[in-house]
Amino acid sequence: MIAYFDTSAFIPLIIDEPSSAACLRLWNDATRAVSVRLLYAEARAALAQAQRMARLSRRQLAEAVGRLDELIGQVDHVEVTERLVRSAGAVAESHQLRGYDAVHLAAAQSISDGDTVLASGDRQLIEAGMHSGLAVALTR
Repeated sequence: MIAYFDTSAFIPLIIDEPSSAACLRLWNDATRAVSVRLLYAEARAALAQAQRMARLSRRQLAEAVGRLDELIGQVDHVEVTERLVRSAGAVAESHQLRGYDAVHLAAAQSISDGDTVLASGDRQLIEAGMHSGLAVALTR
């Protein structure tokens, strides 16, 4: 199985969240983990927000960034290209998605084969993935 991780499915691999066990199962069961190159920036922003919300101490944030750096090296990346962003624009419009969610959906579609699963905690993204013919895993 190829597992495409959006940020909401990737962060639980780094910090403890209710969906951590489900995300870890997907990670371990996948023969390949994939995400768009922007995952790193989104993940760093999410971790910084967790620290601002006092969910992580400064020390825990530093450890989480270290874990992010470790895991990101195990992810195959879909590069952000003109074709990808145009596709993302079209799916944003047709599925009423936010920008980054549309980029994730377009990236997942670009690598989709019969063995690809879109993993996300975002119900709207999951619904859009289902309507696009992708296998999905709601991680929340």
